[in-house]
Amino acid sequence: MDLDFRTQAAAAAAQFAIDGVFDKVEPLRVGHIHHTFVSTWQQADGVRRYLHQRINDTVFEDVRGLMHNIEKVTAVLGETQHKGDLEVLSLVLTRSGRPYLNHDGGLWRTFDYVENTDTFNLCRDPKQAYQAAHAFGSFQVSLIDLNPDDLVEIIPGFFSPSARLWQLEGAFRRNLAKRADSVRKDFEFIQDRRHEVASFDDAQRSGALPNRVVHGDTKLNNILFDKASGLPRCVVDLDTCMSGWSLYDFGDLVRFTAAKSREDAPDPDLAGIDLKVYTGLYNGWIDSLGTHMQHAERALMPFAARMVTMIIGMRFLADHLNGDVYFHVQHEGQNLHRARNQFAMLRDMEEHADRMAPPTTGV
Repeated sequence: MDLDFRTQAAAAAAQFAIDGVFDKVEPLRVGHIHHTFVSTWQQADGVRRYLHQRINDTVFEDVRGLMHNIEKVTAVLGETQHKGDLEVLSLVLTRSGRPYLNHDGGLWRTFDYVENTDTFNLCRDPKQAYQAAHAFGSFQVSLIDLNPDDLVEIIPGFFSPSARLWQLEGAFRRNLAKRADSVRKDFEFIQDRRHEVASFDDAQRSGALPNRVVHGDTKLNNILFDKASGLPRCVVDLDTCMSGWSLYDFGDLVRFTAAKSREDAPDPDLAGIDLKVYTGLYNGWIDSLGTHMQHAERALMPFAARMVTMIIGMRFLADHLNGDVYFHVQHEGQNLHRARNQFAMLRDMEEHADRMAPPTTGV
């Protein structure tokens, strides 16, 4: 499969508006959704690289809407971030001027490759946590004047706890992969927390969680850090930029970045929240976005961390029950490991609720 996709990637790359002589293309194993490759080109001023993705149109059925959102968001970022420290992810059009390509039955898109950067799956320290939160908060601020209604809802119910709970219950009931009996305790863990979903619905109805244009996937590894300075250079993976509740990005950032173990670690007993990293995230978010936040939003930041952790756990468990059709897996049970780590982290957040609301120490 990799060889087939690599051949397709090379053929697709030639149809984007890239100058120079093609050298090679190599797979880049990142993310859960798309197949990603990096091509190298010899150009007049030296060697340049580009990032190509075969879009997963099973997950993103409305590719036209998806690319509309990315074009809209990058255009606004180009206008608002030029005064800041963050670079804007640059979309490369096809030679016919389109944002994506239909080649040999696959849909492809291309971005400039951001050189001399690192990504991290585990947070180094509270200082890096602060920088990451400040970068994602600044990203949301840059889009604050973009009307959420101008973006397409790519995946209906993507940010909704009620929708995710309904999907999990449906997956458990259908039991397509015949795994329901082995995850009954995990399912009951969520059922015991249905009141959290009701609390979220109340917060949205009251306006305490207003809608904004959000990133929607604020994992630490969706920030490119400059190798020389160690500072954030660019926010990437814009697929889920759309209208969403304001604190979703903060919650997702906490559940990934403040985790004590990697997302798919096989032992959930090692999972939990690093409270020092959490404090760094909280302070970075407040320092970048705080003036745009309502008082009620600030108070709900710990709740958002728990809520998004629960949402992502439900998504992983539902995919496990459905036979691993959404998230890429390298082995059977990987989505179950992911789900159980989220649930263990959620339990740890509940036990340390008094220390999470709200921290005031600096970094």
